[in-house]
Amino acid sequence: MLFTYKYVHNHEILKFQRYSNFLFLKVWSRARTPFDSTKLDRCQDLKDIYESFDYLTDPEKWGYQFNLSIEKIYAEFLKLSKAQKKQLRHWYKLNNNIHSLFVNTNKLPISYKTLDLLYPSLSIELKKFYKRLYGNNSPFLLKDFGDFNKIKKSHYKEFFNINFGGHEGLCPFCGMNPIKGNDHSKLEAYDHLIPKGKYPFSSINFQNLAIMCDECNSTYKHERIIILTKSSKRVAAVRRKAFYPYSKSKWQIGLEISLTKPFSKKLKNSEISIKATCSKREDEVKSWMETFGIEERYKAKLLGQFSGQKWYDKFSSGIHNARIKQNKDLTYDEWAKELVDECNEYPLVELNFLKKAFYEECLRISKTSAQSKPSIHVS
Repeated sequence: MLFTYKYVHNHEILKFQRYSNFLFLKVWSRARTPFDSTKLDRCQDLKDIYESFDYLTDPEKWGYQFNLSIEKIYAEFLKLSKAQKKQLRHWYKLNNNIHSLFVNTNKLPISYKTLDLLYPSLSIELKKFYKRLYGNNSPFLLKDFGDFNKIKKSHYKEFFNINFGGHEGLCPFCGMNPIKGNDHSKLEAYDHLIPKGKYPFSSINFQNLAIMCDECNSTYKHERIIILTKSSKRVAAVRRKAFYPYSKSKWQIGLEISLTKPFSKKLKNSEISIKATCSKREDEVKSWMETFGIEERYKAKLLGQFSGQKWYDKFSSGIHNARIKQNKDLTYDEWAKELVDECNEYPLVELNFLKKAFYEECLRISKTSAQSKPSIHVS
């Protein structure tokens, strides 16, 4: 991940996670006597909403389903021992401490698979509730909750205000694609960092939701779990660290490109290698590269007609114009330094971070060939 986001604090949208926290930690896991609306006394706004749905009898109504889920989950908790409730409270807190899950490999989020084994009937009800909290069938879309979509648009606007001055941004997960800002009529999707379909409790937690470009979200990450290595039939997934989008820590990723021969239009994917480095963050770099297909995508850019090939044309031929306009004695070393310095000025603009590594490798190859000018291959 190339840079972090600033988290939007004190926004109305955070009330939905507050409702979840209250229900789980103060109501369900404290269940001792049969449920009634007084159990919601310590969260008056949620109690008012619950009571406003109380007259509903149509199972198709979202308000009816919301109340029914609260009651069914409570009934399941009534069957549990004090120790079991304590364990579930611990798991709830664990799954909602997203930053901790990203930086501590000794923390493993509890999955629905685990709940299915230990608390099968409770797991069924929790799935029904938490999988619906975020999405097209969320009860929070009801006007009684303040219209979630309207509140989300407000959050989106504030997010872009504090991160990109309100305008179009750049996806930090790849550094390649723009993300729509407040000047657009459409919104980018929020991605669940810890997938809501596999892990309970954090589906409405905005510390677990991050905006990314559609290519990163839908094409590459999809339902992959960033904090686990990819599993197979023979190899089990292993915990690992990952870059957390809202981290207050800063890091600098370096890129190194290696070509097995001078650049040409006939250069193959297999003749390029890309290495990303970040001091004391090898695990994070690996998870980022694998989850978002970074090596594949960066190689494709280097081979592209409108990117890598144009960059090489500038490196190999641009010096002639520079000699005419600037200095007739300009060397390739000096020219390459100019190009690299230009990239360093705004590294995130127009893939300059990738372009810089490419220019450095082109210069290395030109020196290796012991020529005053790099070989130019025309196909």
